[in-house]
Amino acid sequence: MLKNLLMVFLLLVGGRAGFAQCSAAAPVTHYLTQTQPGEIYRPNGANWKGGDTIRITGINYSVIEFYNVGGDACRDLVIMPQTRLTTPAFRFKGNCHNIKVWGGPDRYGIKIQGGALSINKSHHITADNIEISGGSIGVYCKQDYDAADPETWQPGYLMNKIKLTNLWIHDINGEGMYVGHTSPNGIVYNGVNRIPIRLDSVEISNCLVERTQWDGIQLSNARNGCKIFNNIVRDYGTINLSSQQAGIILGSNTNADVYGNKISRGTGNGIELFGYGVINCYNNVLDSCGWDGTAGGQQSLYASDYLTPSENNPKQTVRIYGNSIIQPKTSGAIFVTGYANNSFPSLVENNKICLASPPANWLAVYIKIYTAGSTVRNNVILCESAILLPVKFISLAAVKKSDKTYEVTFEVEEDTNIGHYEIIVAEPSGEKRLLKIVMPDGHVQGRKKYTQTILL
Repeated sequence: MLKNLLMVFLLLVGGRAGFAQCSAAAPVTHYLTQTQPGEIYRPNGANWKGGDTIRITGINYSVIEFYNVGGDACRDLVIMPQTRLTTPAFRFKGNCHNIKVWGGPDRYGIKIQGGALSINKSHHITADNIEISGGSIGVYCKQDYDAADPETWQPGYLMNKIKLTNLWIHDINGEGMYVGHTSPNGIVYNGVNRIPIRLDSVEISNCLVERTQWDGIQLSNARNGCKIFNNIVRDYGTINLSSQQAGIILGSNTNADVYGNKISRGTGNGIELFGYGVINCYNNVLDSCGWDGTAGGQQSLYASDYLTPSENNPKQTVRIYGNSIIQPKTSGAIFVTGYANNSFPSLVENNKICLASPPANWLAVYIKIYTAGSTVRNNVILCESAILLPVKFISLAAVKKSDKTYEVTFEVEEDTNIGHYEIIVAEPSGEKRLLKIVMPDGHVQGRKKYTQTILL
């Protein structure tokens, strides 16, 4: 067998149609240093191939940008730090492809501080084990329209096979993840409507997204084969800005399954489903979502059948099952609208709602399904301690005021749900008394002292 045999396949690998050549040559490790003082900007990757590893030496750079480099359809090009790495900007542009950018064996070996991980007009990109904080966006993965570049107009390019996994995104002044264009029907430029290029086969998994002023995770204009799973999104929408405060958004012109996520403590909807076709949303935990300061609040799980006239999409069919929804607001634990009359019947079953004091008509109050012919069954009131967020007490004390009266004070570390709690106090005589404290709304704020009088 020839040592440097080239295996050639003709297929659309993403990006442009053409030949994808797979090298059978042995992998090589390359060491990459600055291209200009303090930065790595579009290094020459002509000698890089699939299976190679690029180790970035040095620990601080003002910018890192790769342009039109990558591996092949058989093996990724791996980019990683030699030790650890910090930068405010890490970018992939100009048809980067078949790349895995990896933080290395150390936890979050790549730190992006004060900026974003940007992926523009590229395909087959995996980002793994990266910490991102302090910027206006955590991950920016889309391609805006450029009048001078026809590849930025649909169908000039396909950004497919994007995988974002094991990321820690925190303390962001806007969206945690902005993945895909939010105007899939296009924009008018010089009198001509230009449709943005699409994403496809996007995976967002095992990420921790916390303390975002706007939305936690947003995926839009991503066609088929997409998945959002096993992520934790908490403390989202912290500035309570309308229409920019959801935990996870499955946007329009998108088909995906959303499962196994934990979303908690947000001002807007926990999960929003605006896509097309069959959308499975299951085994998610939504805790204290939609707490926007109003009496009714917002929905924990919300679906609406957005239209995308630029595509011939199947109608929306949402299947919402096996989710645990804790302390929803009265605007709805599950709300399926069908406002655009673009839905087939929905399935809403086997979901568990946890309320401190559920009303007799809880089903009508908290589950609102407006798509005709839908099936709603086996949804129950059930609080499972295993799914509740752990309560971290800073202080907890009980003072006896009289034989039948105690005053209890406590403070917890962070916002959490406490439907009730019990403490045991010992009298001087040795007698023990059980005090049961019920919180009126099942929710307490962190770093705030609470005092309650308990009458036995």
